[in-house]
Amino acid sequence: MLDVAELDFVDDEVWDLYLDSFSDAERIPRENLDRALRRGASLLKYLDEGRFIGFTFSFSHQDMSFFVYFATVPRVRGEGYGSEILDMFRRANRGKRVFLVTEPCDSDAVDYSLRVRRQGFYRRNGCVDADKTIVSDGEEFDTMFVQGRLSDDEMESLVRLYEDVHNGRV
Repeated sequence: MLDVAELDFVDDEVWDLYLDSFSDAERIPRENLDRALRRGASLLKYLDEGRFIGFTFSFSHQDMSFFVYFATVPRVRGEGYGSEILDMFRRANRGKRVFLVTEPCDSDAVDYSLRVRRQGFYRRNGCVDADKTIVSDGEEFDTMFVQGRLSDDEMESLVRLYEDVHNGRV
């Protein structure tokens, strides 16, 4: 079983993995992540015997949660840690309806195979396609339900609230 630490700021290990794991289109500035942590976001850092394994970053409002970022360090990928972290995240968010976004599987994308692998990982771990494209910070993303279901309007509303918070508009 992994140990979990809840952070109130983005530390250097998390930041480095964040930069390595997400494209420019997916990333927001570090200060925006920290701002969101003061207004409804949660950053969980996962450790195995003190060794950094990965992190999750989510934004919640009422009974809904937007699973914004999730990454494991490259050296442990394929060892089951991702599935364990996703299970732990679900248990920690029991009673919440949770969705995530992924980059669309556009066959012309430079990182097409990575996009396919990401979506495949989520499907193998019980996530369900929401059949909704959503725009977040000007970029289009596919949506998946992690647990429970949200309406299209609820997903859009939660993404807009998250954007307003991390961009300092509220």
